[in-house]
Amino acid sequence: MLAACSAPPDELSEVPDSAPTVRDESSAAPATTEPPPTQGAEPTPTAVGKDAAPTSAPIGYRVVKSGTIVYAAPHRRAERRGRTEAKRPFAIFSLEPGPDCEGEGWARVEKGGYVCLEYAAVGKGPAQIQPELADGQMLPFIYARPKILDKKTGAIARVPRYLDRYALVRGDPPLDWLEPDRQYTFVRTKTRRAGLMLIDAEERATPARDMKIAAPSVFAGRELARAPVAAGLRPAWAVGRPAVLRERPHPSAPQVAVVDYHATLEIDPEPIVVGEDSWYAVPDGGGSGAKAYVVAADMNYWIPGPELAEVRPDELWIDVELGQQTLAVMRGQSPEFVTLISSGAGGTGTPLGLFRIYEKLAISPMRSGPNAEDPYYVDGVPWVQYFHRRYALHASYWHDDFGKRRSHGCINLSPKDAARVYALTAPKVPPGWNSLREQPGDAGTLVRVRRGADAVADRRLPLGVIEEGQEGQE
Repeated sequence: MLAACSAPPDELSEVPDSAPTVRDESSAAPATTEPPPTQGAEPTPTAVGKDAAPTSAPIGYRVVKSGTIVYAAPHRRAERRGRTEAKRPFAIFSLEPGPDCEGEGWARVEKGGYVCLEYAAVGKGPAQIQPELADGQMLPFIYARPKILDKKTGAIARVPRYLDRYALVRGDPPLDWLEPDRQYTFVRTKTRRAGLMLIDAEERATPARDMKIAAPSVFAGRELARAPVAAGLRPAWAVGRPAVLRERPHPSAPQVAVVDYHATLEIDPEPIVVGEDSWYAVPDGGGSGAKAYVVAADMNYWIPGPELAEVRPDELWIDVELGQQTLAVMRGQSPEFVTLISSGAGGTGTPLGLFRIYEKLAISPMRSGPNAEDPYYVDGVPWVQYFHRRYALHASYWHDDFGKRRSHGCINLSPKDAARVYALTAPKVPPGWNSLREQPGDAGTLVRVRRGADAVADRRLPLGVIEEGQEGQE
């Protein structure tokens, strides 16, 4: 079994307050929008020397249908730095001489990269940070998978896919059939006599009746500047369904309150042991000035880790604690944001250590390895940040179990939290790009994965060194 999240071979490696609803074209905007059509031709840019720095403003924008590789130099033997996003405009700053590239030739882009424009078309800017989200959107797609018809037998619906919505309405033979163990992405819905249809980016239509449409978690972590924690207490979240507050630390004590799943609290971290259970005191949990008590199994809380002497006072880094399933965005030695995660479960644990984010992808599919006992394939995973081999921080739209171990080794975050953390960390993926690797002068953000307050080994590699099993495939 693969003990991490893996991107498919064709990858470079691998927000509202309410739940998203299914979008129907009859009443809502599409989930994603294509770049506006090019209006007129661009002036031909002037080629400049390859060692010149990019100007403050781009000389134009280009679009490639399937995205294109960004190289460290204007030739295909150079190190690969990243990839532009398919069908999205990206900025170019100069045209450069170089071999094996027809058409306009090579262009200098951001991050000291070079792109072959052989298959590029003139695009209309400005370039946008990926993934693009419309107002009120929490995720870039509608996600759905074939329904499980019988949990006892594991029977899964056989779902046809049609060339387009007209073929579905006409009753034409299906184009193909969806794979049973796979999450699919769709950009909009359509309702006709045939019922609700899910439409993908290639205009293929799938009947929705036998599909389970994902309802992603709306959970979000705690901004400590806006919601500071009282001295001596710790930020905590209810993970019981529900969590019950009692007058005394005992299961037979009168109930004071019921706390909603994933509600944010503050607790006294000193455990109170009663029989086989541990309890935490919740100040004001029974009302102003009145303590209440919650059993430890129903509550996760943030545990500070040992200080890292190497961290600069203004340096941003990520601190993951597996025992309580939490993540903190740190500034120097202080937390700025804390939240819940889901790390590796069972035989697919998340590795401990000090790491760096070596590659980020705005959107990437992820799948299990060959012959996996628990096969999976999920399309369109947003905000992916690889820090060790195929282990990544990423959004999970398919569950709401944050605070519990759930993943195949990666660190799952809610969509809101994944987007927030991704926006803060290095390397910064330029507008119009889907992925970027760290490089000299642009190292990835430090990530510490620990259990409790124990120190961990430094497992960072020299910048640019890719460990066996770490590098993805084109």
